[in-house]
Amino acid sequence: MSDHDIDEILEIIWMHNEKGENDLCVVQDEIKNGRLHDALAEMETNGLVKLVDGKVSFTPDGEKQASNLLRRHRLAERLLIDVLDTKKDELESTACEFEHILSEEVTDAICTLLGHPKFCPHGLAIPPGNCCKQAQKLIESVITGLDNIDIGQWVTVAYILAHQHPRLHKLMSFGIAPGVKIKVHQKSPSYVIQVAETQIALEEDIVKDIFVRR
Repeated sequence: MSDHDIDEILEIIWMHNEKGENDLCVVQDEIKNGRLHDALAEMETNGLVKLVDGKVSFTPDGEKQASNLLRRHRLAERLLIDVLDTKKDELESTACEFEHILSEEVTDAICTLLGHPKFCPHGLAIPPGNCCKQAQKLIESVITGLDNIDIGQWVTVAYILAHQHPRLHKLMSFGIAPGVKIKVHQKSPSYVIQVAETQIALEEDIVKDIFVRR
């Protein structure tokens, strides 16, 4: 069993754990590759998972490896969407390639570049790294939701939490993207955001998905 095979299964287990699922049969059904039929038993022998009473769970080593894997994958997705403007149909396959080649140092550099985002473009949590923990106090005072910004204050877009791709594309068509300076022109009865010389009206739920650097 290759390292890529192990990573694939760790990712499957992690994704099910996020949904509150740890049934062994559910995870096995997700493992579609026939040659991985006995993979979970082998991973248990290698100290990555525990199989008890029809349930599968991580060992500390397995959880750490899975956490690092998902961190690389989801940060890659943020980089591809927020910075490289990658097409939707290319996002998953490219992020999968990145997750296997990024070193810890490069991963932390990407995380820092993006402002230590907490969620991937699909709204799933990005496991924090050492760089996040070290910068937590600073980030809490520097990075905040656009809805927390006072009227008249200029800020820089750090990242956008895009639950819906059409919404992300809409914001980008308005020129709202990471690195762009914007100002809150008004908050009531609706939000009006200024981008360069243009003023744009946005709904409150969209504004809450925009995170900015003071």
